[in-house]
Amino acid sequence: MASYYIRSLSFPSKPHPIVKQFDEQLSRLRSSQSASTSSSSLTQTLTNLNDLYCSVDQLLQLPLNQKAMSQNVQSNSIEEVLDGSLRLLDICGTSRDLLVQSKECLQSIQSSLRRRCNGELDITNEAVQYLNTRKSAKKLIKKALKNIKDTEQTNEENVVKSMLKDVEGITQDILKSVLSYIGGAKFESGKSKWSLISKLVHHGGDKEAMASTSEFDLVDASFESIICLKTKGGINMSQMVKLETEIQDLVEGLDVMFRHLVKTRSSLLNILMDDQNKPFTNEIVQYQKTRKIIRKIIKRCLKDIKEVEKTNEANATESLLNDV
Repeated sequence: MASYYIRSLSFPSKPHPIVKQFDEQLSRLRSSQSASTSSSSLTQTLTNLNDLYCSVDQLLQLPLNQKAMSQNVQSNSIEEVLDGSLRLLDICGTSRDLLVQSKECLQSIQSSLRRRCNGELDITNEAVQYLNTRKSAKKLIKKALKNIKDTEQTNEENVVKSMLKDVEGITQDILKSVLSYIGGAKFESGKSKWSLISKLVHHGGDKEAMASTSEFDLVDASFESIICLKTKGGINMSQMVKLETEIQDLVEGLDVMFRHLVKTRSSLLNILMDDQNKPFTNEIVQYQKTRKIIRKIIKRCLKDIKEVEKTNEANATESLLNDV
């Protein structure tokens, strides 16, 4: 679990109601992290995380928070937040792509099995295809987890930046859990494929043992038993259907999360861009004021010139009359 630091968002004035909501959502996510091991709990955690990002989006729209963000636009902390948002987008996208790949492979196998001729039960080729896909996925997961760095504790005085760092930390932890779940128990604990196959064979009727095993592990073990033990009975189609359903639920949660990450990053960039444009805007205002003053001076000069011309014309007329 990352070493992020949870802090209270106590603003100098009376806190906005959304601040309390954010604190409660963040605390709830932190307390439920250790329980997020099954597909259903991960799906619920993603739902809660998306609710948290809704609160973040609302907080970033508050004028006081936008001002706080723009005050130190040149500080490294803002760059760190933006870099962190890119990392989260990358991890979220990787997790989603791996799930979609697994889902498509399962659908392809099921479609192939439905087209089989009567009595043809050998699905060794399909098992090899699926396990090769899983092997590639686990390599990508291992690389992704290796590149994830724990969010460091920070004593950042700017409460909005602190909020964003806390959200980055909890998001990173949840995505780690998702990747570990996709990798399976063997990936996470280093168990051999034989131990998983043995668990499937010897505890096939043990509902409690089966309930504690993820669908990814069950399907993996089923396909491995077909190859290693030359099992001819095929695979339980209901297992693949259930795994496909679990994958779809996780993909939908990650899709929503990806959109929230994009929206949050967009809001941050808009705040920073608006702040960077302020000096230029001030220059335009000053230029317009200067132009206005110049126009007044020119108008006054033209008026004076006309008055001088009228005076000169009157004097010339009076001189002519005197000469006559």
